[in-house]
Amino acid sequence: MKVIRVAMMAVALTAVATSASSAQQQPEQAQSGRMGGTILQGITLTEAQKAQQKVIREKYAPQMMAVRKTAQTTGTPMDQAKLSEIRTAQAAELRGILTAEQQVVFDRNMAEMRARQAQRGPNQK
Repeated sequence: MKVIRVAMMAVALTAVATSASSAQQQPEQAQSGRMGGTILQGITLTEAQKAQQKVIREKYAPQMMAVRKTAQTTGTPMDQAKLSEIRTAQAAELRGILTAEQQVVFDRNMAEMRARQAQRGPNQK
């Protein structure tokens, strides 16, 4: 009976350790899906640029959430045109904090992202 108890504790501890490890990795993975993760891929930001990026992200987050919340409360599809408008404005501001060399990489990332979106179709962004 004691062996079974010890085995169960080992399984429980392994599960907890796995959950904790997974939880630590999620914020990093989540960021890559947000505006700034994919389009800034291959760009190393300075600390000042990181601070500016955070301000820009915080500026547009409430607008994005408002569009999503409206869709949830009304039961209607999300206003993709409005979301696209917000994303475009946010991307333009992000591009503005970059150096000329960084903007070349940013522009390439944006073109690749738009090409992937075009392949998926208009309703799957």
